[in-house]
Amino acid sequence: MRYPGTALHKLPNARFYLTAGAAKLLVERQYAQLTRLESVSGEVAERLVVDLALSARKRVGELSAGDFSADRFGRALLERCGSPAAELATGVERDLLARLEAGSSSLANTTFLHTAPHHDDIMLGYLPFAVRAVRDASNRHTFAYMTSGFNAVTNSYALSLLEKLQQFLKRRAFDALLREGYFDPKNRTGRNRDVWQYLDGVAADRPILKDEAEARRLLRLLMEIFEEEDLDNLVHRLDELVSYFRTQYPGRRDLPYIQQLKGMIREWEADCLWGYFGLDSCSVRHLRLGFYKGEIFTEEPTVERDVAPVLRLLREVKPDVLTVALDPEASGPDTHYKVMQTIAGALRQYEQESGRSDIQVYGYRNVWYRFHPSEANVYVPVSLNMLAILQNSFLNAFVSQKAASFPSHEFDGPFSSLAQQIQVEQYQMLKTCLGRRFFNEHPSPLIRATRGVVFLRKMCLAEFYSHARELRRSAEAT
Repeated sequence: MRYPGTALHKLPNARFYLTAGAAKLLVERQYAQLTRLESVSGEVAERLVVDLALSARKRVGELSAGDFSADRFGRALLERCGSPAAELATGVERDLLARLEAGSSSLANTTFLHTAPHHDDIMLGYLPFAVRAVRDASNRHTFAYMTSGFNAVTNSYALSLLEKLQQFLKRRAFDALLREGYFDPKNRTGRNRDVWQYLDGVAADRPILKDEAEARRLLRLLMEIFEEEDLDNLVHRLDELVSYFRTQYPGRRDLPYIQQLKGMIREWEADCLWGYFGLDSCSVRHLRLGFYKGEIFTEEPTVERDVAPVLRLLREVKPDVLTVALDPEASGPDTHYKVMQTIAGALRQYEQESGRSDIQVYGYRNVWYRFHPSEANVYVPVSLNMLAILQNSFLNAFVSQKAASFPSHEFDGPFSSLAQQIQVEQYQMLKTCLGRRFFNEHPSPLIRATRGVVFLRKMCLAEFYSHARELRRSAEAT
């Protein structure tokens, strides 16, 4: 760092903004904020009690008046609340147990609309919750990806796929499929067969089957992009693409049709993921919202271009439950914030025209931001089996992300491993707060098998709208 933030003091009307998350280690500031509160909300009180239990390495139910008095935040909480320490601790423990109970039960006869800014956000954020819901055949699921995500596909990965396709075409491996209309854009079964072929290769541990499935889908994509069915003409197009990716330097803005191709590669990966769980391409929607472009600063979403497609999907699906990436303070990836505002706008219109105010919104976070236990109200138990599914499905479905273009600053490896690490850390927090014996001796095998936890925030529409407005004010203030 060459210049400290105080260098801005010399500039008239200068401002330097920190999010609450970035400032959480500024202890004096946190204490001053607590003492200035007119009243202490339940969430603030719960955060302080949980933090006290974690720092003392004690069960919440074992916290004593002495533990509160020995901690200045604890002392301030007792002074502001006027409640005995035992009453505060008992109330927080009761809430933690209720949230774990809520996450242990499964919904039935429910229509889900799962939404994500990018194609791996759902699986990294709450795959165990989604899988448990998918396993109940009475539920209906639609997975909607709001952007094409082309920025996450590297030139080297796209080149590797194209070179594999060249080899298959040289051997005329797809001539029979071409004659039977397998690659016809209207052939929905053909698209599903791409996925089934790939998953057969995963199951058999035969890379050649996976390579063939990838090549089939890539040929299908090139036919769609170039509106070309003649194989000889497509071979020339393929040669041009190979030359392009060999000569372009990483990070350069791609041509629109290259962006489209990269985005479709990401869409193929999402199709493969949900194929793992028996869902075909009819259950997966790719909206490609228009605000997402190759610019450093993307455009603001508009009603006609971005909100309207989401509204049409809501009318079609008629969801009972909708999931949304819920990054705090508008400080997450720019796309996450703009997708959330787009969904909020579409939901408002849908509620007005349908009269449905009973839709439940589940907010999730993944590898970029995490919930504090006090912020979430649904704790989903995660077993070792589910962690294995997370790793296997990510590494096989999201092949382009094995070495991510935008890695995390806190982990050197695939995002699935970071997601596992986060879920395990969240379990360790609850194990401290509730005690090891609670998990190890619980009558339910689901709880006894728990080795990770996913945090979710369940909201009614009014609460979600309020949260979206608050984030918008925060973003506009900066």
